[in-house]
Amino acid sequence: MVMQKTNWCAAALVLLVAFSLRAETVRTQQITLTRGWNAVFLEVYPENSDPAAVFAGTPVDIAASHFARGGSAQFVSEPGADMFKKAGWGVWYAEARPEAFLKSLHAILGQQAYLVHSKSDFTWQVSGAVTMAEVRWQPNAYNLVGFGVHAQAAPTFSQFFAGSKAHRHNKIYRLQNGAWRRVNDPSAEAMKSGEAFWIYCQADSTYQGPLRIETTARQGVVLSTGTDGITCRNQTTHPISPTLEHVVSGSNSVPLALLVQVTGAAEASVSSRAAALPDGSWSQPLPPLEPQVSLRVPLQLRQRDAGVAAQSSLLKITTDLGTEVWIPVFGIRNDLQAN
Repeated sequence: MVMQKTNWCAAALVLLVAFSLRAETVRTQQITLTRGWNAVFLEVYPENSDPAAVFAGTPVDIAASHFARGGSAQFVSEPGADMFKKAGWGVWYAEARPEAFLKSLHAILGQQAYLVHSKSDFTWQVSGAVTMAEVRWQPNAYNLVGFGVHAQAAPTFSQFFAGSKAHRHNKIYRLQNGAWRRVNDPSAEAMKSGEAFWIYCQADSTYQGPLRIETTARQGVVLSTGTDGITCRNQTTHPISPTLEHVVSGSNSVPLALLVQVTGAAEASVSSRAAALPDGSWSQPLPPLEPQVSLRVPLQLRQRDAGVAAQSSLLKITTDLGTEVWIPVFGIRNDLQAN
């Protein structure tokens, strides 16, 4: 019972710190909208989730999100009123539209796909907090999903999904010129940053991308007196070269150290020592990963350089394949918390 209470308190502290440091884990996502309907994947959580606030100053006048589980026929019709009358859709209309009183979508959240109608071409820049991404696939159904990929060098659909038996097919639809079009040759079409699409999931799947990123805490990397880290798993059939970046978005970035193992004489035991990483933003290539191989990056908080009770910043892992994953990192001084 004491252990359960301790774990609960630790989890509550992490949530409290994550909420209080929200501004330090903010990034700006840029999404290109064309006139008419767009299928977008929003990766960040706007501070004010009210759709009227999120779309203020933009030409967006309709936004919709699909929340129903399953429903393989949802993508076949053109985006519009007929689709939104079906169960499972939440829709927001700008106040100037006559249908505004029918709105049923009351919040714009991150890690969520949306259909967005724009009255003109527009580059939408939305700032929000970063959270760990996780696609929860509905088996044997089409899912409206998106993923983090490089803005200029994204992988093809085949490259991205080659490591998943549940997605090795061309049952993929992307929105073009206001209508859903099937991707007949996934090896010839590249994915797009900020894009959402319908993809069929054959049976159960937990697939998150070619390089699966795992952290101990759901909120990201949480560092106090001990060690935490990131596990990278290559789920493809070919080598992947990842790069770890520290991205500073506020004034209280986390002072990090990399934990390395040191071996002495033959009879000596292996010891761990912390190697300080640079302050501020930095980039560090990681060793290439062979197929189905994992790599753990153990990190530690530099306690002496952490002068406040709580600090946060962002980590980003990119690959030569063109994928990217953002991870919040938190540094907590429990001794200062107590004071």
